[in-house]
Amino acid sequence: FLLLSLLLNPSKPISSLFSSTGWTAYTWIPIVTNALGGILVGLVTKYAGVVRKGFALMFGILISGVCSSSGGVCSSQIMGGLLAAVSLYGHTKFPYQAATARKEIDTN
Repeated sequence: FLLLSLLLNPSKPISSLFSSTGWTAYTWIPIVTNALGGILVGLVTKYAGVVRKGFALMFGILISGVCSSSGGVCSSQIMGGLLAAVSLYGHTKFPYQAATARKEIDTN
């Protein structure tokens, strides 16, 4: 629908819609970093899995919260860190096992 409306818009030529008038090198910084970040998230999800990506995201948020808090760490940040630590411990100590693997372990 967007492409059709761009093609049918008689007020501006299509070449003017895609021109980079007024763009500087600083304009490209967020565009490139967001594109690279999206590719990186896709690669992490593909090779490390969704659970590890979630843990990386959780600790990234924790680290950025600690670094950005100038007045010290508040109780909600401490609670979030403790919950993250407990969930990481639970995931590494008791990893997920498929149903067939559980039946083989139980029969042995």
